[in-house]
Amino acid sequence: MSRLVIKLGGSVLSEPGLRNEIVPQLTALQRVGHELIIVHGGGKQIAQLLDRLGIESRFYEGLRVTDVETRDVAQMVLAGKVGKDIVASLAQNGTIAASIAGGDALSFQAQPMVVNGTDLGYVGSVTTVRSKLVDVLLGAGIVPVVACLALGADDFEYYNVNGDQMAAAVAAGCRADVAAFVTDVGSVFDADSRPMPVLHKPDIDQLLESGVASGGMRPKLRACLQALSGGVKQVLIVGAAEANGLSRAIGGEQIGTRIS
Repeated sequence: MSRLVIKLGGSVLSEPGLRNEIVPQLTALQRVGHELIIVHGGGKQIAQLLDRLGIESRFYEGLRVTDVETRDVAQMVLAGKVGKDIVASLAQNGTIAASIAGGDALSFQAQPMVVNGTDLGYVGSVTTVRSKLVDVLLGAGIVPVVACLALGADDFEYYNVNGDQMAAAVAAGCRADVAAFVTDVGSVFDADSRPMPVLHKPDIDQLLESGVASGGMRPKLRACLQALSGGVKQVLIVGAAEANGLSRAIGGEQIGTRIS
């Protein structure tokens, strides 16, 4: 069976109906022998807490600009509530899991990210993956639930990592066969807003260069390229609301967008 990295977006996790659709599929995939690594975002939950605290959210190229206050909120939300809630949901469905962040066993380390000359603060890109902890958990039948936080390789500060880019780094560094991005959108769309069932690298380059891919889709598509270049055989973008969509896509059905 395959080793799968499943990325769950914050918008999926914040909707009980979508979460209840996805979690049983994760349990079913593990029961038939797949090794699962879950990577989760939490952008919506971070934004809600920032609003409550009166801290402004700012974005550049689809990435959250992260000062120290925003980073601390992201750390609390991601490594705290969101990750632990996923563990609880999996346990309710009979799957044992453990939530970790990049600093645990120095699993995922990062360097600060600068995009087009713009300093994004405590936003990082993963540079080093040590898969030992993930491998130990998988060997014990425990599903690793990875928050998109990595520890600075030089300053040992936590950095907020875009969830899609984190998933790509985890998939490549932990030798996954498939990376699946579970979203509330469920597909990549062309310039005429038509879903694109199959994509290859030149298609992604064109979507990025033309500006058809905008907002959060830009880092998502870059993450797809990152995963493929890191040895992942196939990348899937699947809608959370699609009935049994994740399991069907992993099984080979044409659901959402398939990238290879």
